[in-house]
Amino acid sequence: MMRQVRVTEPAQEDLRAIWEYVAQHQVETANILIKEIVKKFSTLRDHPHIGRMRDELLINLRSFVFRNYIIFYQPLVDGIEVIRVIHSSRDIETLFESFFDSL
Repeated sequence: MMRQVRVTEPAQEDLRAIWEYVAQHQVETANILIKEIVKKFSTLRDHPHIGRMRDELLINLRSFVFRNYIIFYQPLVDGIEVIRVIHSSRDIETLFESFFDSL
């Protein structure tokens, strides 16, 4: 069975926002950054337990730091689901509270 990477709509919006912010300064740098972040999704898919457990935010949630960003994901039976991709300087707890308010 091929393991999958599912990316939630909020995580897709995060990636768009990261690209737009970086692209204001350098489009090629933004393209490379997003490709590198997305490439990490495959690493997490293949090794889902390497991230730090973050049960205080959500049961079964893990986080993995890549450069200045934190990839939040949940291991699934057949892969992972990327929940959010957030800059490490942001208020993580508040973002997750608002994430659940929107569900």
